[in-house]
Amino acid sequence: MFLQACTTERKVYVNQPIPANLLSDCLPNLPPNRMTFGDSLRYNEHLLNVIEKCNADKRAIKEIANE
Repeated sequence: MFLQACTTERKVYVNQPIPANLLSDCLPNLPPNRMTFGDSLRYNEHLLNVIEKCNADKRAIKEIANE
């Protein structure tokens, strides 16, 4: 017995290129040579912002992959 489909629907998959800005490295600035306690707090905030940006890039890549 042969199986036949009862629909004319076709799925077409299109590869979307991932934008280059999402694939770029997330590099933090180097810490200052002499770091005070205040400098350390600002540098830690900078590092957390870099991580947050990288995570946003990864979410965007996942959204593109799931389309």
